[in-house]
Amino acid sequence: MKQSNEKIEREISNTMKLLDEMQPLEVHHLFRVRVMQRVEREFGQGSKQATGFGRRIDLKFAFMVVLVIINLGSAVVSVLNNEKQSIAGISELINNLGEDYTSQEFAYYDQTTP
Repeated sequence: MKQSNEKIEREISNTMKLLDEMQPLEVHHLFRVRVMQRVEREFGQGSKQATGFGRRIDLKFAFMVVLVIINLGSAVVSVLNNEKQSIAGISELINNLGEDYTSQEFAYYDQTTP
């Protein structure tokens, strides 16, 4: 166990020495210009071509808009359909109630029948 710890410590010290000896990186003076040109090309005005990531977002947005339109349309149809049924249902109910109370089954409750 002690041997493995010594080996690990030796490897750590070797790694730290290598990091200390490493020279600092020097960046080319046109690096930032090239990076900004690439960013502009990929995400700026050049991305209006609807390729890759942009096209996926546009398709998702279009699909969501279609789903919202379908949901709103079905809600409007449902509301209009329910209004027509409720109006017809109330008038039919009134007509049925008038006819039901004049039938022979309800003659007991009718005071005018002999």
